[in-house]
Amino acid sequence: MATSTHIELEPQHLSAIQALANETHRPVVDVNRIYIETFEKLNSNARIKDYLILLTSKTVREALRHSRTDA
Repeated sequence: MATSTHIELEPQHLSAIQALANETHRPVVDVNRIYIETFEKLNSNARIKDYLILLTSKTVREALRHSRTDA
């Protein structure tokens, strides 16, 4: 069952989330939350969805990088 804080993610999404968590040394649950929010936002406006995982990962990586330097 999907809610606004939980969507069913394909294995590619889960792999991207795990990789981002490892790369940024952040808890998977935090990365997951940001990833889902970002993916839903990008997906709602996308006409071509072939590269959404890549674009979402890049956007989340940048957000996590900026939040680290702001802290």
